Amino acid sequence: MTNQLKILVIDDDVTMRDACREILTRSHHDVELAESGSQGLALLSRWAYDVILLDLRMPDLDGMTVLRQIREQDPEGVVIVITGHGSIGAAVEAMKLGAFDFLPKPFSPDELRQAVDKAQEKRHLLLENAYLKEELRRRSWPTDIVCASPAMSRVMEMVQRVAPTDTTVLLTGESGTGKGLLARRLHELSPRRDHAFVSVDCSTLVPTLFESEVFGHVKGAYTGADSNKIGKFELADHGTLFFDEVANISRDIQAKLLKAVEDRAITKVGSHRVVRVDTRLVAATNQDLRQAVKSGAFREDLFYRLNVLHIHLPPLRQRPEDVPLLAEYFLQRFRNLGPRRVRGLTAAAQETLARYPWPGNVRELQNMVQRLVVMASGQWIDAADLEGAGILATERADEQGPLRLEEMERLHIGRVLRQMGGRRGETAEALGIDRKTLRQKLRRYDLDA
Repeated sequence: MTNQLKILVIDDDVTMRDACREILTRSHHDVELAESGSQGLALLSRWAYDVILLDLRMPDLDGMTVLRQIREQDPEGVVIVITGHGSIGAAVEAMKLGAFDFLPKPFSPDELRQAVDKAQEKRHLLLENAYLKEELRRRSWPTDIVCASPAMSRVMEMVQRVAPTDTTVLLTGESGTGKGLLARRLHELSPRRDHAFVSVDCSTLVPTLFESEVFGHVKGAYTGADSNKIGKFELADHGTLFFDEVANISRDIQAKLLKAVEDRAITKVGSHRVVRVDTRLVAATNQDLRQAVKSGAFREDLFYRLNVLHIHLPPLRQRPEDVPLLAEYFLQRFRNLGPRRVRGLTAAAQETLARYPWPGNVRELQNMVQRLVVMASGQWIDAADLEGAGILATERADEQGPLRLEEMERLHIGRVLRQMGGRRGETAEALGIDRKTLRQKLRRYDLDA
């Protein structure tokens, strides 16, 4: 079935208005009527419409004047002008002003439906182009999920069950466990898979830019806003919107996000017009949101809106069965990057990988395998290569017995920090964790000197 559109019909002819509403309502669209140009512009100042049907000949404001104002308010608005047979020239002029199409009177129900279907394709194309531009700017993870452990098998079973629904999902887990990858899998297994998956990295957006990125803005909303911007919510219409590291959103932005989630509608920065959105929400965090609620850092009402269904991703150290599978998967992906074609990992190397605590989780493992392939001197990667590459600490058990996982992690982080000359950005990248997580671990292990 065609996706529901919000359509505005502006026509002073009551018979024409009512006929358009009856025909389009039967096609499951949401139709509003305006009996004059001024009334239509008043509605347009409050709501955004997917398609506007505009009569060119009206007594108070003619269609051309209304069209010019529509183009100023919403350059992406899709307008179909309605005209009599004697006004084809005016219709052509309207097309030059930015109208998408014209419909000469009298027209049949099928002709009206076909014109609206074409307009819908145009609307989706505009959003798709904007989405593709956003996708080109971001680095996406592969959508393969490799696992053999019971813990991850339970996670994937939950994903299979919840993906076909519109249920809001909260993903939790340490940095690098693959929350973004799992969010994409939820989208790919859902009925929304043919529409956009849009990601918002809440850890990198400052509050002053967050509203513009997420809700969009209109031209002139602030200094430097020289054109309209489609926000993430609108890009994800009929698709999935993923808020990564949602705990980093400031309190004032949390309130605006809550309103958007509850109303299923957004208002662009610098505008008073309401834009309806139909998005499936997935959020992720590496922090304890319940504790953030207790401390007042995170709104309780927003927490319950996001925590409809909770999926926790266990850290890699708790699922050692997955390490050799993941290492082999990444090896296959990167095997042609180095000077020699790497055939695989020796048993000793696999054993070393299985013992390591992986503070950066899957992301660290991916980075490590890629670097090993690039630096490989032979066809097989051995345990000595892990130490020689300066990627993995191989501290052995001392005379008193094996080291605890926390102690191994402390030693490894300190070693990598020294290798990177104290440069925290490079250290975080090598470990496969973000800077905030690195700062937390440095304080925890008293390495923050």
